[in-house]
Amino acid sequence: MWQIYDLTSSPLHLGLNGLARALPVVFFSLAGGVIADRLDRKKIIVLTQVLNGTFAVVLGILSATGHIEVWHIYAATFLNAGLTSVSAPARRAVIASLVPREHLLNAFAMNSSVNQMDRIVAPSIAGVLIAVFGLSFAYWTTALARLVTAAALSRVPIEQARVTSRGSPLKDLVEGLAFIRVRSIILVLVVMDVVATFFGSYRALLPIMADQFDTGPAGFGLLSSAPGVGSLCAIGLIMVLGDFPFKGRVMAAAILAYAACLVGLALSPVFALALLASAGLGLTDSLQGVTRNGAIQLMTPDELRGRVSSFQHMLQSGGPALGQTLMGAGAGALGAPVALVVGAGMCALTTLLIAARRKDLMERNLGSTTAVGPDWSADRPAGIGAV
Repeated sequence: MWQIYDLTSSPLHLGLNGLARALPVVFFSLAGGVIADRLDRKKIIVLTQVLNGTFAVVLGILSATGHIEVWHIYAATFLNAGLTSVSAPARRAVIASLVPREHLLNAFAMNSSVNQMDRIVAPSIAGVLIAVFGLSFAYWTTALARLVTAAALSRVPIEQARVTSRGSPLKDLVEGLAFIRVRSIILVLVVMDVVATFFGSYRALLPIMADQFDTGPAGFGLLSSAPGVGSLCAIGLIMVLGDFPFKGRVMAAAILAYAACLVGLALSPVFALALLASAGLGLTDSLQGVTRNGAIQLMTPDELRGRVSSFQHMLQSGGPALGQTLMGAGAGALGAPVALVVGAGMCALTTLLIAARRKDLMERNLGSTTAVGPDWSADRPAGIGAV
């Protein structure tokens, strides 16, 4: 993001990077879910780490030699997102197969805490690396981290609780979508997040906000890290509560608070308040996100988790990425603060409408360990066989 803004000074180009990320997510995610349910999930994750590290090496070389162009970044983003569309369902399915059901929400919270530590530390380090050593060195550091991760994971024994499908990939895909249709509350939970992050995709505007406060790449790194700090607070709360009741109400309230933090970021008169609002965005986003992921996985049998996770990934990653494009265009036309406020209003309105129409979202036992068992054979539509 910083390099795109440095090359173009254009909010629209920042948004187009979101489009480059969204397209492969939309087109490849469902196929990635089928792959995750048919092949060795650990090998999928290791391979994608190695390839994504290779893309970072190439960007580092192009930056060091002065040949970097915006389309190079778009291409790397596209390829990175395409590989992530395959690895993300595998990663989520592996987590769900490693722990008992009663600990699943805490397992997702623990995994999210690692991701949020990355979001806190990595952008801050990247901002300093860019300011002191340049962009190429930052890219090469990223590549090294990817390769170290791949090497470490390849040595970890993972017992994969899955059943290899005997049917065609298309039949597997249809079965996964049929399950989501039967358990329609899963679609509702995903759509709530997608709508919120589509209209509230603020990360594309952080370079602009940092520039407004004249804080440079270091300020951009801090603004990018602040949501991770807030996320850790939310994750700690979830891990203390465990399998708490009224998950739907918590998710709806968190999204409304997310909209309020968007307004706070837009209207912050000083950098310190912008940092506080960014931390609030991370807190509220993780509070609803970790809760939603755990609830959906509790509703899903293991043999379908890759496909259900891929459907989640397609919408939850594709929506915000397309939202970056929308937010970038809105910021170019109206200015970043106005675009954030308008997005916050749409986010809050759609959440209230969904909550009013789906009474099951407010139920006490939504996504609990006892409310929905793993067997959906009684609800399986005619013509859909077992995996």
